[in-house]
Amino acid sequence: MNKVRILGVGSIITGILLGYFFERTGVHLLSGMLIGLGIGWTITGRFMVDGKTRKSRVRSE
Repeated sequence: MNKVRILGVGSIITGILLGYFFERTGVHLLSGMLIGLGIGWTITGRFMVDGKTRKSRVRSE
Protein backbone atom coordinates (compact mmCIF):
# COMPACT_ATOMS: atom_id res chain seq x y z
CA MET A 1 0.00 0.00 0.00
CA ASN A 2 1.58 3.28 -1.07
CA LYS A 3 1.48 6.62 0.73
CA VAL A 4 -1.29 8.08 -1.43
CA ARG A 5 -3.63 5.18 -0.65
CA ILE A 6 -2.93 5.53 3.06
CA LEU A 7 -3.68 9.24 2.75
CA GLY A 8 -6.92 8.32 0.94
CA VAL A 9 -8.05 5.98 3.69
CA GLY A 10 -7.22 8.62 6.30
CA SER A 11 -9.18 11.18 4.30
CA ILE A 12 -12.21 8.89 4.17
CA ILE A 13 -12.08 8.27 7.92
CA THR A 14 -11.66 11.99 8.66
CA GLY A 15 -14.58 12.87 6.38
CA ILE A 16 -16.86 10.33 8.01
CA LEU A 17 -15.94 11.50 11.52
CA LEU A 18 -16.48 15.17 10.59
CA GLY A 19 -19.90 14.40 9.16
CA TYR A 20 -20.87 12.37 12.19
CA PHE A 21 -19.83 14.81 14.94
CA PHE A 22 -20.87 18.16 13.45
CA GLU A 23 -24.35 19.39 12.56
CA ARG A 24 -23.58 22.41 10.32
CA THR A 25 -24.10 22.23 6.56
CA GLY A 26 -20.70 23.75 5.76
CA VAL A 27 -18.98 20.94 7.59
CA HIS A 28 -21.03 18.40 5.68
CA LEU A 29 -19.78 19.92 2.42
CA LEU A 30 -16.17 19.58 3.60
CA SER A 31 -16.91 16.06 4.77
CA GLY A 32 -18.26 15.07 1.37
CA MET A 33 -15.26 16.57 -0.40
CA LEU A 34 -12.85 14.69 1.86
CA ILE A 35 -14.70 11.42 1.33
CA GLY A 36 -14.73 11.94 -2.46
CA LEU A 37 -11.01 12.70 -2.60
CA GLY A 38 -10.27 9.78 -0.32
CA ILE A 39 -12.18 7.35 -2.52
CA GLY A 40 -10.35 8.58 -5.60
CA TRP A 41 -6.94 8.36 -3.97
CA THR A 42 -7.67 4.91 -2.52
CA ILE A 43 -8.78 3.48 -5.87
CA THR A 44 -6.08 5.00 -8.09
CA GLY A 45 -3.20 5.19 -5.65
CA ARG A 46 -1.81 8.37 -7.18
CA PHE A 47 -2.48 12.06 -7.53
CA MET A 48 -3.77 13.37 -10.85
CA VAL A 49 -0.77 13.83 -13.14
CA ASP A 50 -0.95 15.01 -16.73
CA GLY A 51 0.44 12.27 -18.97
CA LYS A 52 2.04 14.75 -21.38
CA THR A 53 4.47 16.12 -18.81
CA ARG A 54 5.92 12.71 -17.98
CA LYS A 55 6.96 11.77 -21.51
CA SER A 56 10.50 12.38 -22.61
CA ARG A 57 11.01 15.06 -25.24
CA VAL A 58 14.22 13.51 -26.59
CA ARG A 59 13.76 11.58 -29.80
CA SER A 60 15.94 8.65 -30.72
CA GLU A 61 16.52 8.52 -34.45
